[in-house]
Amino acid sequence: MVITPLNIVQSGPGVDLSNQPEGASLRMSDPVQDFEYARNAATFTYDLTGVEHVRLRFEALEFGDEPHAPPAGPFGDDVNFDGVAISLDGVSWYEIQGLRGLRSDRYTAFDLDLDVLVVAAGLAYNGAFRIRFCQYDDNPAPMDGVSIKGIELVGDGFPPILHLTLDDNAASPVVVDSAAGHHDQAFVDPGGDPNTSAHSVPGRVGTALAFDGVDDQISISTTLDAVLAAGHDFSIAFWWTREAGNTQSYMFIFQKPAANGSLSAVNGFSAGSGTPYTLFYVYRSTSPQDRTWFQHTPAGYGWNHYVLQRRGNTFELWANGALVLADSTAGHDRDFSGTAGFVLGGTGV
Repeated sequence: MVITPLNIVQSGPGVDLSNQPEGASLRMSDPVQDFEYARNAATFTYDLTGVEHVRLRFEALEFGDEPHAPPAGPFGDDVNFDGVAISLDGVSWYEIQGLRGLRSDRYTAFDLDLDVLVVAAGLAYNGAFRIRFCQYDDNPAPMDGVSIKGIELVGDGFPPILHLTLDDNAASPVVVDSAAGHHDQAFVDPGGDPNTSAHSVPGRVGTALAFDGVDDQISISTTLDAVLAAGHDFSIAFWWTREAGNTQSYMFIFQKPAANGSLSAVNGFSAGSGTPYTLFYVYRSTSPQDRTWFQHTPAGYGWNHYVLQRRGNTFELWANGALVLADSTAGHDRDFSGTAGFVLGGTGV
């Protein structure tokens, strides 16, 4: 997929940036023929959270440009050089491609493996990843300067960080994660047999795991911390059905317990009202606290598909492909990560 920049900041007197169908087109040179040097740059900022296989592609041509190399990285925001650099914060920069010694009679194509270059610099992608094209010289084109065309950043969306099929039937508490990270989880049943074979029931496809409505749970620990951090959108989806003939009120929880495991007397499953429903309860225990819950009454005893999604400050609950509830309370974009982790079901034991 082509990754769209969050913003593009132009600095210097001689930056001419336009967007063409094939990608951004950029020309950088000192606009005044006075032999006084000027630094010209265009900085592209991207949200690369959860993106992999990232490649930076462009073509570059120079106009008799004298070469200017930067110092060893990291170098400061105000360094004069001819090249392409990356930064996580806009303060410390690392060159990934020089633009010195280019041909003046034809464009040179570049296809940079950004994954490799980022790791080599000791960095990691974040939500404000910066790529800067910079040129430093003392005359306008076509005497000096650099022309760049077709600037394009492409990558693949990150695969699901966790995919628990719950299609387990083994004499083991291990709940297998089939996603790329292979973050296997553990089923917990303090009052009974924690092995998945003791909880295996027919599923929508294959088998599923049954929770007793008392203390059964899967503790996710810190696996989801990367996506539950402040400002990150995420989705958590699952299939759920209640036992035929059961009239209890059930709560299925994705919740954030306190560091000591306490949930302030909030039960993972409860009975009492006689109306079967599914309840997402999202709880952020550290100050400022954030409690959000969504109640939805399913039709009948069949399988229902639920998705809890955070989009900015909004939590949304989707049931069988339809938006049924939304909560846009200020502060929902806060950090929900931490060592206590999230819990699926149970009472936070």
